[in-house]
This record gives sequence, C-alpha cells and structure tokens, in this order.
Amino acid sequence: MQLILESANTSYISAPANFFRIIITFFLIPSLGLAGTIDENFTDDFCVAPKANEIHENSISTNKNPLHKNSLEAILNRGTLRVLIEKKDDGCVISKIEKELLEKFTVEYDLKIDWVYFNSWNLVLELAKGNGDIIAGQRQNISEKKNAYINYTNAWANSDYKIVQRSDNSRIRKLGDLAGRHIAAYRVSPVWDHLVELSKNQIGMTLEEIPNYISHKKTMERVKTGQYDLAVIDSLFLNKYPISKNKLQTSLSLTNNSSMAWAVNRNSKDLHKVLNQYLNKQHILHGIGSVHTDDLTLIKQRGVIRVITDAKPSHYYLKNGKLNGFEYELLRAYAKKNQLRVNVVLANSQEEMFQLLLEGKGDVIAASLPSGLLSKNKSIQYTRPYDYASPIIIGRSKDPQIIDVRGLIGKRISLSRDNPYWDYMLGLKERGYDFDLIEEDTDVATVLLKVAFGIYDFTIIGGHQIKLNRISEMGLKSHFALSEPIAHRWALRAKNKQLYNNLNMFIKSEYRGVEYNVLHAKYFEQPLESESLENGLVKVNSLSPYDDETKYYAEKYGFDWRLIIALMFQESQFNPNANSYAGAKGVMQLTKLTAELLGVRDTKNVEKSIDAGVRYLSQLREKFDNSILIDDRMWFAVASYNSGYTRLKKARALAEKMGLDKNKWFQNVELAMLLMAKPYEKNGKKIRNCRCGQTVVYVREIRTRYFNYIRLTETQQLAMSSTSRSLKPSIN
Repeated sequence: MQLILESANTSYISAPANFFRIIITFFLIPSLGLAGTIDENFTDDFCVAPKANEIHENSISTNKNPLHKNSLEAILNRGTLRVLIEKKDDGCVISKIEKELLEKFTVEYDLKIDWVYFNSWNLVLELAKGNGDIIAGQRQNISEKKNAYINYTNAWANSDYKIVQRSDNSRIRKLGDLAGRHIAAYRVSPVWDHLVELSKNQIGMTLEEIPNYISHKKTMERVKTGQYDLAVIDSLFLNKYPISKNKLQTSLSLTNNSSMAWAVNRNSKDLHKVLNQYLNKQHILHGIGSVHTDDLTLIKQRGVIRVITDAKPSHYYLKNGKLNGFEYELLRAYAKKNQLRVNVVLANSQEEMFQLLLEGKGDVIAASLPSGLLSKNKSIQYTRPYDYASPIIIGRSKDPQIIDVRGLIGKRISLSRDNPYWDYMLGLKERGYDFDLIEEDTDVATVLLKVAFGIYDFTIIGGHQIKLNRISEMGLKSHFALSEPIAHRWALRAKNKQLYNNLNMFIKSEYRGVEYNVLHAKYFEQPLESESLENGLVKVNSLSPYDDETKYYAEKYGFDWRLIIALMFQESQFNPNANSYAGAKGVMQLTKLTAELLGVRDTKNVEKSIDAGVRYLSQLREKFDNSILIDDRMWFAVASYNSGYTRLKKARALAEKMGLDKNKWFQNVELAMLLMAKPYEKNGKKIRNCRCGQTVVYVREIRTRYFNYIRLTETQQLAMSSTSRSLKPSIN
C-alpha cells in the first residue's frame, strides 16, 4: 500500500519540485523563516505562542537562594511566574484557552509571566532544579504518569482528537470507514504517527499534512468547502467552535481522552494549593458564555432559556438572595410553562445586548425595548407587545412646569448611554428645537441624581419607570409625555421562528390576565416596599446577609463564594432557624450526625454552620479523583451534599452500566439518578429506592442561581466603577 503525503495540496514526489515549493513558500510567508514565531491567524484562533520579549530559552537560575526557586513565597517575591513550555518548531506552543487561564491566574496574584522554552524531555528535570515554577502546554495522562518530582493540579480540561466532516456526509463510526477517504492533519499533532500507520492498512486512504501556518479555523473552513474531505482536530478547539452552525459534524475519536493539567514541583505545596483553588473557582466560568443559535426544539433539549437584560429594578435585581424584576419574572413564567430554567445574561448597554444575541450567547432580549424607536436589522425580530409606556420628561420639582417640547429650548437634557429615546430627541433637534443633548456613559439612576442635583435640567424615562424609581423622593417630577404609549417587545434572532411563535402565544394568553396584572402592579403601579433608588439594586458583591463569612470560608476551602451563597439559599434561604423534615438545621442545613462529625454543637450559629458546611462540601469534593474535570467534581460534591456520597457513588456505577460517562454530572450521572428514583414493583408493593429526582432538581437550581449571581455581581462591579468615575467631576 502506497502512502501519499501531501502538503498545501501537493504530494511529496518530486524532490526538485518540492525544493521549489519550499523556496516559494519561504518568500510568500516570511513568518515561517523564524523558529518559534507564529502566524497572526493563530493568535485569534486556537494555538498561540508567547511574544518574543516574554520568552527565555533554556533560562537557568544561578541564584542559590532557595527563595528564588519555585515556592509560592519565591514567586510572590519575584513578581513573576516562570512557565515551562516545550520548544516546538511549528510555533503552536500552547492553546489559547490554557494561555488565558494562566494569564488570569497571574492577574489575580499581581504577577507577570516568564515563558521558558525547553525540550520536552527536560521539562520535569528543569522544574525539579528550580528553573521554572509550572509546566504548561502538555498533554498529561494523570492516572498513569506518576513522577517522584512533580504534582499535577486538578484537570482543567479533557482533550482528544476527533475527525471533523461535513454534516451532509455519512458519519465515520469505525476505523474501517476511513478506507478510500482523504484525511488532513497537522504533522505535529500526537495522532500523526497513528494516522500514518492507519493509511498503510486502510485501502485508498490518503493522508495530507496541514501546513503549520493554516489556522484551525481555516482548516474548518476547508472542510466545509470540500477542500479537505476529513480533518483531525483537537477537541479543545472543537468545544469552542460552532460546529453545527457551519454545517459540520464530529465523528470518530482517534485518541483516548487525556486530562489536561499543570505540573508543579512536589515540594511547592502552597503553589499546588492555590492553583487548585484558582481552577476550582475559574474553570466552571468557561461554560457560562456558551454559544447556541438554535431554535426552541434544541432550547428545550438543553432545558434552559438564556435571557439577555440589564441590572435595574424593572428588569432584573437581587433582594435577600432572591432574583426579581418584571422582565425576569415574566419570562420565568414563560419558562415554567415550557419546563425550562432561566439563565440571565447581563449586558452593560443596549448595543451589547444585541451583540450578545447575534453571537448566540443568549436567546431573547428582555429590557423594555420600545421597538418602534430602534433601528431596523434583518437579523432581529420582535415579538408582539407585552407592555406599553410613554417617554416622560423628568425635571426638578421646584422648577416651573412645562407642557410641551417648546419648554425644552435652551435647556440641558441628558440621557443614559442605553436610553432608547436618544434618536427621538435627535429628531427634535433636527426639526429646529434648540437644546443641548448630552449622552451620559452611566445608568438611568445616576442621570436622575444629576438632574436632582441641578447638573442637568431634564432627562427622559419610560412612564413605567416613574414609580419604580421613586422620583418624587428625589425632588423630581414628571413634566409631560413626549408621545403616545410605545410598545415594548422582546427581541430574538430572525431565524428562530419556533421561539418567536411560542413567545407570541404566551404573550397573547397572558397579557392583561390576572397573573400579568398582579406582576405589573408589583413593579410599576406601586413602589417597591421600603426601597429607595439607592438600594433598588443590590450593592456590589452583596448577595446575602452573610457575605463576609461566606467569602472567608469559601476562600479557605477553595470555592467560589457565590456558589456557597447559591447553595445556602437553596438549603435555608439564609434562615439560621430553618429545620427540614429530615432534621437538618441552620443556614447550611446540617444533619445531627454531620454536625457532630464536624464538631458543631450549635447549628444556629451562622459562622460555625457556614464553616462546617463548606468544609463538608470540600471533603465530599476530595472523594472524587483529580482526573475528573473540576466542574464535575464540584457538581458531584453538591449532589452528594443533598443525596449523600454513597448514593452518588451508586449513581456513577449505574451511569457506567447505562453507557453514560460516570465522570460527568449533567446529562450523564444525573440521568442515572433519575432512573434510581423511578419506583418499581416487588412482591405486589411499589418500591422507591430514593428520592433522587429531587437531587437532580437541587443541583440544576443551584447551578442556575450560581451563574446568575456571577453575572449580576460582575456586571454591577463594572457599573459601579463607571458610576464612580462619572460622578467625580461633579464633586469639585
């Protein structure tokens, strides 16, 4: 059997011709002439290389001071993290995902990164000698590769090499299906030698080398257009690439799953600990911004609808750990009717909302959009109206009343950055009404404050926002309505016809019904009880009455504090006196036996209860092997907190028997849990092994709340920093 190796679509047959092509390639692609450089395509794609001024090749430490080795103390004193990476000729040194993870870690600890190149066989030796702090960019098999000099961190990803093909082709299911097919792969990939051997045994199979300067993204485009029949690609890239959107599919996996982890010196225990704590908190965040542009059928399969909005009282806010807002509650009612959960995606501006929607990072925008005033976009469609509101001119109570637009002449009118009435006001100016129109890079609340302080004369808000913002208490009043009530609609992608029709059916059946009217009155026809504009939104980082205690113990045991808050709310809604039917007590709902084992006598003592609860969650997490991905270990721990470790262990074993992945919770072990909950007949009696179904619901509700807490706190941190900057000039 003849093996045909191809590069840039030309076979390696004629040596002179091959030499000529190399010369041409050298001049056409100068970046290939330098070892260790990389084409710009890589920086925006999957493989990246550190910048030249960051690289230290074979950088040997000559300082004998042990503080200048690889302990955490030495790293913090130096202010740099030395990352050992393998020297490769192709420039594909490290995946963009891994590089970003490392960079976020160094930002958190106020460090810089030194990338140190060595040959692969020297990496462990140089780490042991103290010439680097961490080995990255390596595919580690944690269960088999034990080394006396190193410790591996928790796995931050699993990776294998899969075949990618067009979706209109029959799926490759076994190695025999490769006969007669043309396969493209990178020579530097671990699977290349395996493919060479396969080509000797599969009749008609040809193997083509993908040139190093061709990015992974470009490779996918070549498969899509038919330039490549099949391509072999790392799943780390495929997990981030919109496969189905580009009419592609993944099929046969050519390698076993490898756990991706970092290696540190076995003596650097503090570094090992903080890296694991960081990964425990950070790794799960990568799944939040997942990209989907599918219609309702696949949304229902995923079980969650992603609502894009902003953090304000009429849309979405937090009070005593509970998520509120007219838009949020109305769409939650829709989700409930369709057996969906609601995930909230927070945006900082209206422009960002539409960007997130079109990028597939949310399914529907719900933000009091007056669709008649928005610019047209063929990619966007709007539902039927679910509310109406007029734009109202707001000014100071002590100022004379004005009754129409003529009273605006000569005045200073300010609108927030995402105010939907901006274009309307520009139209008035163009018609000859002479007033100053100032766009504020802040939110509605801050603009209202500036009007109250006399910095501006007027602003404009929707009529539905007046009572919600309690403008009379701020010394403000309504002057007049600029127009008749304008319809508010939800926005979604134009191609999502199923979701569009389903949302319209919901609005038609619910609009001005009893439940709708109660909800509308709660937010717009009566002020929120005992709330002012200042605390209508939760303060930055404030999710519960016990944030300080939670942050301390979450940090101590290596969890994101917002996860613990979500779990605490699910358990007790922050009530220290809560008691369950099973005898669990306190904010963390500890059973009598668990409390005794953890040394807690008084479960009503909030701090001791939080300490014990987080410590117990940490102990449960440690029961699962480090080769399991971090987020799955965490969800296994959360599930065990509810069901017990023994039951979770049985569910994992059952999942394996069912042909599911015992190392993944969602859509795998949770399905086994549901099967365990199913009652069966024995001796004429109905037997139920466990109430495991409630554990599945328990974990999913905590995950939804946790993700929403993350988005809420991070968005408000940005908003608060923007507000503080915008207020500074007015202080002088």
